Amino acid sequence: MKILVIEDHPKIRENIIEYFTIKWYTIEWAVHGEEALKMLYANYDVIVLDMNMPIMGWKTFIEKIRYNGNITPVIVLTSNSLLSDKITMFDLGADDYVVKPFEMRELEARIIALSRRKEKQIEEIVKFSEYSIDIWRKIIKKWGSQVELSNKEFGIIEYLCRNKWYPKSKIDILEAVWWLKEAELAMDSVTLEAHISTIRKKLWKSVITTLKWTGYIIS
Repeated sequence: MKILVIEDHPKIRENIIEYFTIKWYTIEWAVHGEEALKMLYANYDVIVLDMNMPIMGWKTFIEKIRYNGNITPVIVLTSNSLLSDKITMFDLGADDYVVKPFEMRELEARIIALSRRKEKQIEEIVKFSEYSIDIWRKIIKKWGSQVELSNKEFGIIEYLCRNKWYPKSKIDILEAVWWLKEAELAMDSVTLEAHISTIRKKLWKSVITTLKWTGYIIS
């Protein structure tokens, strides 16, 4: 497995490199985002990204690689455990996070889980009528032209596509796309309905069918 580590703290970076090198992983590293961007001509299985990077912030880095179609799984190393920051990470396209200080075994377990998830991706392109939905690259096209959706809008489409034979309730969708706890779900049900209304306007009216007393299903 080939891992790119982006970490400016020398001690943390050296510890990560030493741990994974001993275990026969291929490790390459960068100090900041601008340096790392120049290395992405190579293929990596996972990117380990420090939240507190100099020169280029972690948000900008993730936005740039996702905009350019890079789908490499990203794990963010963070000293912040705020729910709002975690949600921002996932909105931008991060796949997982580890809170500092952390055990190397935990980081390794999360890296292995992400690599397995990537290997097990199935039916990544779903087609409906004149639309083609590339789940992994987060792209929707109509007659070959790309349709712009927000991260949350695409998250709803992706979740329903992956469960296209099974209706999903509001709670199911909110938990999967918003990563919210049960206590926070009720206040966001209107937000979900607004997102689904916008998706219908951008794509086609019947793309998401509402099933009374049950939830939503993609059609």
